[in-house]
Amino acid sequence: MPNLKRAEYPGIGMHITQRGNNRQKIFFEHADGVMLAGLIKRFAEKYQILIHAWCFMPNHIHLFVTPLEPKTIGLFMQCATATYSRYFNQKYQRTGSLYEKRYFSSLVDEREYVIMLYRYIELNPVTAGLVKRPDQWFWSSYQHNARGRPSTILTPHSCFLLLGEDEDERRRIYRKLVAESDFRSAEWDAGRTMIRTAQRLQSVYGSDKFREVMQVKTGAKLRASDSEGDEKVTTK
Repeated sequence: MPNLKRAEYPGIGMHITQRGNNRQKIFFEHADGVMLAGLIKRFAEKYQILIHAWCFMPNHIHLFVTPLEPKTIGLFMQCATATYSRYFNQKYQRTGSLYEKRYFSSLVDEREYVIMLYRYIELNPVTAGLVKRPDQWFWSSYQHNARGRPSTILTPHSCFLLLGEDEDERRRIYRKLVAESDFRSAEWDAGRTMIRTAQRLQSVYGSDKFREVMQVKTGAKLRASDSEGDEKVTTK
């Protein structure tokens, strides 16, 4: 498949993933995660990008962000990943690309799509079989979003704020939603498929109406399937 144009728009959430080359590990020590977290914070502040949720897996990362200015996501990712790559190669005495390809991204609709994406990202270590509960994985935003661990990186998405009237209520409701996530259910499978398809196509995670609106705003062709003749990914 040829490279697809990455679409972004100020004020619209984005799901970003970056994978290690040949799915190799991109973290070996606690210090590696600290370094990347610091770089993400530094360049997010520089380019005015809000971070809502994140997860560092052994061989890839997830970010849920909102750019406040146009054409900043590419700069943000280039600076953060290139700087980390130089650090990693020097530390582990290696050469060559650390990453499989450029980052993948998708635009994110609001309402239930945002909350599903929060859950998908922060439950990644659980669905991958690395831990049994999301609070057992240090390298994610779950401890802050669900438990209130202090964070200088995160800004809650407006849809997350609608979960409750105050922080305690929001976190309690969010913990309940996460705990009730059934990975074997048709609902979870449909949501996961939509998220992954949106990433693969560099398109949108959301409704058909949202996709149509974003096509007009961004001027990009945002596909719902691999070809015009394929059945579209359901957004119900």
